[in-house]
Amino acid sequence: MITSIKIMLPVVAIVILNSCSNETSKKEKKEELVYATIKAEEGQPSTKISLPGELMGYYETDIYPKVNSYVKTLLVDIGDKVTKGQLLAELEAPELSSKLNEGYSKSKAAESIFLNTKAKYNRLLQTSKTAGAVSPYDLDLTKTNVISDSLGFIAAEANYRSLGELVSYLKITAPFDGIITERNISPGAFVGPSEKNAQAMLVIKNESKLRLRVSVPEKHIAEIKNAQEVTFTVSGYPDKKFKGKVTRGSSNINTQLRSEAIEMEIENSQGILLPGMFAKVELPLTRNEKTIIVPESSVAINMERCFVIKVIGKKAKLIDVQKGNSFDRKVEIFGDVNAGDIILKEANDEIKEGEILKINLKP
Repeated sequence: MITSIKIMLPVVAIVILNSCSNETSKKEKKEELVYATIKAEEGQPSTKISLPGELMGYYETDIYPKVNSYVKTLLVDIGDKVTKGQLLAELEAPELSSKLNEGYSKSKAAESIFLNTKAKYNRLLQTSKTAGAVSPYDLDLTKTNVISDSLGFIAAEANYRSLGELVSYLKITAPFDGIITERNISPGAFVGPSEKNAQAMLVIKNESKLRLRVSVPEKHIAEIKNAQEVTFTVSGYPDKKFKGKVTRGSSNINTQLRSEAIEMEIENSQGILLPGMFAKVELPLTRNEKTIIVPESSVAINMERCFVIKVIGKKAKLIDVQKGNSFDRKVEIFGDVNAGDIILKEANDEIKEGEILKINLKP
C-alpha cells in the first residue's frame, strides 16, 4: 500500500506542473495578443437602394354621370385613344328635355311681360311731362311693376340656363388626351348620381407621360434630391432599363410605412409602358454632408447595443453608434466618433470597458 502511494505522488506532481504550465502559457498568449486597428475616416458615400414602385397615368380620372339618364350611344371601348373634348357617349333623359322646353317657354313669357310693363312705364313717363296728366302714384306703381317683372324675367332666364347646363351633361366628352382603360356601361343602361354603389361609366388615363411613384424609407429622405436621375425596370421588359427624374415629393411621412412618397415623370411617347405596371427602381443616394466611415467588422451588435471599440491611451472604450448606409464592406456610423479616432478593426463582446489593449495601427 505504501509502495502504491509512493508511485502516485510523482504522477500527481507532474499533472499539477503541466496544469500550471498551460495556465501560464494561456496568460502569455493573451498578453501577447495584438489587436489590429484603423483610423475612422470622413467621407460622403454614394450607394444605391432598390425599391418597388408603381407606374400611373399622368392624369387619371373616373367618369360618372351627373344626371339620372339612360345610355343612348356609346362611342368608345377599352383601349381606344381619345383626344380632349372628343364625344365618348350620349345619354338621354326625356323628362329633362321636357323641363328644358318648359323653362324656355317661361323665360320667353317672363320676357314679354317685362317688355310690356317697361313700355307702359315709358309711355306714362312721357305723358307725365304734361302737368296733371298722370298722377305721381300711378307712375311710381308702374315703375315698381317694371322692377318686379325684370326680376321675374332674370329668374326665369337663370332657370332656363341651369336646365340647359343639365342637358349638356348628357354629352360625355374626354377631359384630356388619353386612353380608355375601363368601360362599365352598355347602351340602354340606367346611370345616375343617385344610383347606389355606382361604378364609373368610363376610366380614362393619360399614357403619353406617366408618374412613377416610390415610397422612400424615412432614413433616406434627406439623401433624395430634386431632378436626380433614376433607372428602373419592369417585368414586361426585364432586359430594358428605363430612366426618369425625381420631380416631387409628398412632403409627408406615412405613419404606417414610415416613408415618403416621391414621384418621377416618365416620358412614354412610344407607349411601351402602361399605367398600373410595377417597377423595380434603383435610387442613387449621396449624403449631403460628410459622415464617419469604418469597416463593417468594426461594428459589433448584441442584444443590448450596437457599438465600436475606440482605443484611448491603450484602453478600450465602447462607443454606442447607429449604422447608416453600407457599401464596399464599409458602413457609416453616427455617434461619438470623429475622423482620425483609433478604432479596433475587429470588434467583439469579449473586450471589456477600460481593458488595456496591445494594438497595431495599420494605415
